[in-house]
Amino acid sequence: LSVIAVVLSIIFYFLFIKQSFVKTQQVPEPPVEEEQIVLEEGKYLSVLLLGHGGAGHEGGSLMDSIILLSIIPEEKKAVMVSIPRDLYVELPTDYDNTTRHKINEAYSLGIDGVRYPNKKPEFKGEAGGWALTKYAASVVTGISPKYFVAVEIGGFKEAIESLGGVEVNVPEAYNDYFYPVRGKELELCGKGPEEITELHGKYSGFELEKQFACRYEHIQFNKGMNKMDGETALKYVRSRHGDGDFGRSKRQFVLLGAIKDKLISLKALSSGNKLLAGLVESTRTDIDLDRIKPLLDFVGNPDEYEVVQVHLTEENVLVSGKGPQGQYILYPRQGVGNWVGVRNFVAKNF
Repeated sequence: LSVIAVVLSIIFYFLFIKQSFVKTQQVPEPPVEEEQIVLEEGKYLSVLLLGHGGAGHEGGSLMDSIILLSIIPEEKKAVMVSIPRDLYVELPTDYDNTTRHKINEAYSLGIDGVRYPNKKPEFKGEAGGWALTKYAASVVTGISPKYFVAVEIGGFKEAIESLGGVEVNVPEAYNDYFYPVRGKELELCGKGPEEITELHGKYSGFELEKQFACRYEHIQFNKGMNKMDGETALKYVRSRHGDGDFGRSKRQFVLLGAIKDKLISLKALSSGNKLLAGLVESTRTDIDLDRIKPLLDFVGNPDEYEVVQVHLTEENVLVSGKGPQGQYILYPRQGVGNWVGVRNFVAKNF
């Protein structure tokens, strides 16, 4: 418990207290034959930060938030790379063969013993699911996370409740008319068998889901200050259908800023640590007691660090399209599976 609390204290410092956002800038389309920049190992420490619904939530094993935090002591710099969950990535799901999936599926593919029973042992089971998620992040960024820290949404909700809620400065009005209502995922909404068969013939994917309106609710956030409890805050950052995945990434950081302000006002990290206590119980990590002191020694004094935030988007290195089943996906401008331009964009921020 204490190990995770210390690790989370470090991570919270970079996420909430020491933020110095640097917007990703427009870059020209990378050339097809771009030479990959190789970062020198041993100069930095990378931790993969993950948020997911967990047990009892629809898609609970899919990652809602993926952030690669790299700490560079010599430069006194921490680089936070926000990785879109819809990135289409090659994963070793069938021993030495690879199949392409959205990156947010990596953990679930590891723990799924049915679809790909012939995975390498290191990618099987719960530990294998986390290992596969770390591997997927390395494919995209060219940086292999040494550790991971995964927090279930329920713990985050309770942590916000322990703060008495947060005041969130919503930058622009937001509406989502199709936010899923928990427990109503299979509601038929009064439709009979014949009508359901007809709808399945006319629609697919989310367009089909939209025909079952009783499964969803309308959530709305006005521009300006909004008081949010834990449940409301989670709706704000998990919603997808108001402005897409990039918008959700931005909303997540808006909420982080609100939590930062509340933490400072309550001096929460220096007194009581209720926030940490709420998160620890729903946190998974591969950092053990033997590793914690070397980690702290490596990081040194966080007060000396500059924090840079990097978003991978269609404005710099990505393109959107449709996958084999018509699903929305993101992939590099250089083509599916060619990560050189993305990796170099990340490396240049180091």
